[in-house]
Amino acid sequence: MNIDQVLLQIKKDFDNAITTARFNGKTYENGNKAKEALIRSQRIIKLVHEYVKRSFVEIGVPETKIFPPLGNPSPETKLKGFLKSKNQDVTIIPNEDQLALTNTTSPENEKIISVNIRSQLSSLRKNIDTLYERTFAEALNLHLNYPRQCLGEVYLIPTHEYDYKAMLRNEVVYKSASRIEEYIKRFQAINNRTETSKDEFKYERVWLLIANFKSKQPKLYETMEDLIEDGLVAEDSSVTLDNLTSINFAEDLLNIHKDRFGENAFN
Repeated sequence: MNIDQVLLQIKKDFDNAITTARFNGKTYENGNKAKEALIRSQRIIKLVHEYVKRSFVEIGVPETKIFPPLGNPSPETKLKGFLKSKNQDVTIIPNEDQLALTNTTSPENEKIISVNIRSQLSSLRKNIDTLYERTFAEALNLHLNYPRQCLGEVYLIPTHEYDYKAMLRNEVVYKSASRIEEYIKRFQAINNRTETSKDEFKYERVWLLIANFKSKQPKLYETMEDLIEDGLVAEDSSVTLDNLTSINFAEDLLNIHKDRFGENAFN
């Protein structure tokens, strides 16, 4: 699937759960409950996982280095961080022998590329601080143990979130525009980590996946011009999407890794 197909499938799954109050053969009290079951199943976010994994394959990373393997949701790699061990959504591991050591403080864990992938399609406005703090903490947890590790973050947000009250009536209704500019500003603040001796809270590369699900075919935003044109960001906005989109996301992470660990790590 390309990214447009991924977003379309997400919309279909989400809208179907809401309007039918059903998911995976089970009927729920209302569309919101069915939507919650869909999210808990991780079916939606796993579509993004697969897209990210395939983007690394397309730039030459051998499939055998990617975990979970392509087409599979598991097993995820558990990495031991400074505060806790946590399963990583997508990892690229140079040496398969390292698999047995990922939940230890082995210095070789620094050479693992890790990408975490999240989404928030509702409750976007009220949960922004909690969501951001959690994202912030994930990078800090790993970089304190592995200062040179290359970390990526993919975060899917809608331009217009689904209305909770309408979901209770099994209806798809969208709220007014989300706080897009604030999300861009916050995620830029934890993006583009270049120095391994500081800024442990940052990711080497973030992709803020901004999509408009109101359209029949969801629209992906990759430029400020498109956001401004659609009235989602002010014309005089000072924020930027530079290095915050899908463009060269995998390539940037791989190139940073090559700079730190050499050209042949994934051959």
